[in-house]
Amino acid sequence: MSPTRAALAAAVLAVASMLVATPEAHATVTSIGPGDRIDYVTDDGSASFCTTGYVYTGANGHAYAITAGHCQTDEPGHVVEETTGATGRFINTVVAPARSGGPDYGLIDFGPRVASRPANGAIGFASDSRPPAVEVGQEVCHLGVSSGTHCGAVAYSYGDDQFMTTGMPASVPGDSGGPVWVTDDSGQAHIVGIWLGEKSSADSSRRYGRFASLRAALDMLT
Repeated sequence: MSPTRAALAAAVLAVASMLVATPEAHATVTSIGPGDRIDYVTDDGSASFCTTGYVYTGANGHAYAITAGHCQTDEPGHVVEETTGATGRFINTVVAPARSGGPDYGLIDFGPRVASRPANGAIGFASDSRPPAVEVGQEVCHLGVSSGTHCGAVAYSYGDDQFMTTGMPASVPGDSGGPVWVTDDSGQAHIVGIWLGEKSSADSSRRYGRFASLRAALDMLT
């Protein structure tokens, strides 16, 4: 073979090798983050949606998300992250009786092909292995896919796992499970809770926002 033909053949082989490698080298990695919309799709095709509250990567390399436990219905199904299409399943759910102030947590396993990210849009959350404690009177904010971001104050603790807030507008279906956070003196946001919705006072004259402790969720689910 002449030098010219040999060079041409080598170039063709090189291009073919690049074409074969391209899908692997440029494979898109899906991801999940706090504040993402997730749909719970039952096996019969019905669906409801919530918000992710806290995400992390486990020692096994799987991406996990914590949301409200009541986001999983009684019907078997799976979870789909709306933007990326990442799919997962609830592997642990703890929901106390209503009005008990107990746990309301759900843990979703998205598997090893999904990355967890601590940011949502303009909000970059700290990757705390142990979230800060919640204190009555401190300012907190929450993010839900239906109503957006709102801030208020912790009014009082409710039961063993929950806290009530004031100063926020009415919660909207779909907000459940979203992150509740505090901001430190440097401006860093730290997730401290999982949003659950609202609760009215005994005489229905006052409405409170309601969230569950992320510390308790991590202790219970992981």
